[in-house]
Amino acid sequence: MRSLVPPIFSLALLAQLLVPAGDLVAFTTIGGSLSQGQRDFRVYNNFADPGANENDVEHPNFPGALGAEMSIWKACVEWSSRIFADGTGDPANGSALGSGGADFDPYWAGNADDIGGTNDNIMSAVGSCGSGVLAYCETPISNGWRIRFCEGQTWDDGPGYAIFGYCLQGVACHEYGHALGLGHSTSAVATMYPTVSGSGIGQRSIAQDDIDGVQFIYGTADSNKCEITGVEVVGDTITITGNNFSGNDNDIWFTRAAVTSAGSNPRLRVQNIPSSNGAITVTIPSEAGPGVVMVKRSGSGGDDLSNPWPTDLVEEGLCDPDYFCVSTPNSTGNGAFIAHNGTLSASAADLSFDCYGLPVNQYGVFYYGAAQTNTPFGNGVRCVGAGGVGTFRLPLQQSDSFGSVSYAVDFSAPPVSSGAGALTAGSTWYFQYWYRDPQAGGSNFNLSDALGGTFCP
Repeated sequence: MRSLVPPIFSLALLAQLLVPAGDLVAFTTIGGSLSQGQRDFRVYNNFADPGANENDVEHPNFPGALGAEMSIWKACVEWSSRIFADGTGDPANGSALGSGGADFDPYWAGNADDIGGTNDNIMSAVGSCGSGVLAYCETPISNGWRIRFCEGQTWDDGPGYAIFGYCLQGVACHEYGHALGLGHSTSAVATMYPTVSGSGIGQRSIAQDDIDGVQFIYGTADSNKCEITGVEVVGDTITITGNNFSGNDNDIWFTRAAVTSAGSNPRLRVQNIPSSNGAITVTIPSEAGPGVVMVKRSGSGGDDLSNPWPTDLVEEGLCDPDYFCVSTPNSTGNGAFIAHNGTLSASAADLSFDCYGLPVNQYGVFYYGAAQTNTPFGNGVRCVGAGGVGTFRLPLQQSDSFGSVSYAVDFSAPPVSSGAGALTAGSTWYFQYWYRDPQAGGSNFNLSDALGGTFCP
């Protein structure tokens, strides 16, 4: 067991630990809450431990972020008012990402150029801490906070289940709870419990006690809350669809493309934009980059700021794969998940696949076909069908000691290069991983979820 107690709270702050009314609650608060203007968070990625930045697998819900940045971003959106986009991105989370249900939503403001001050809302590493301390949060009150992760520990950015050292995402989720105004919980299953057992993966998914706590501080999100349900980019404009926008004076918040000065206001806003029939269309500012958009309607309450919605600000095109279907539990106790790097581009020929959450040292193949399906197969679900042209296997893979495989598609070799399975511009293909799992029993094999789409030139 390692302490998560923030050691630098002042005595005054410690004296403000409050147990809310009621005999059965376990959460505590430290007094205060973050105002609407303090919903931003940034990362100064000074982690020296390579394990904190070894995840180089892109995920569409976290555009522009890898390694520690993605891990911390996932930790913060777990406290969102509603499910973050489609909720995917963390296979070890017991539910979809975004579980808070309060009038609170975090704003991913990208990277900072320094650790910043105690009110700059930046997460970073620090060289040394007290014995047994993993991380701490400084001054989590209405005018901001700062979170530090102790480099005396070994950090792992995930996203799978095999964590070497401590789970950066799980610990960040705990510390961000302090930034929101929560103290420690006496519930051993809560993310805000003061100690962590094992690697801390369990802290990635907030428990009911944590949800009760954040709703106690910020109120429960209701049907009148400003809400984004989708975005579409066409050229240099973005159309945001949702509910409860203002008629004429909405502000649109974007993530900045550039690293921002630690002491600066990181928000990038386009102001006084009208809505029509539940939609807002606005020109994307030149300073914006991959990240999120949020809508702030007129007002200063938590319900006047929408949930964040991820976007790479690139027009939906033939080069972007979509994820679909489901992954079923295997002998690890969880499912296997496919991921990609590169694009569906015949000329770029930069597509590669990863799959994680697999049983270790077992063989499998990435395969593809021209149709989507949803058919029970073995211990899992077959997501990819022949579509009249057949299915095609890529070379045999063996999972490593962490339950992962990687494969870079060879566009110069069959079946990819020629014949019925050629990945050519304008062709539509879907990909899945099929693997052996003898420890699971049953059919002794299973499948991941799937991705795919139409190849561009």
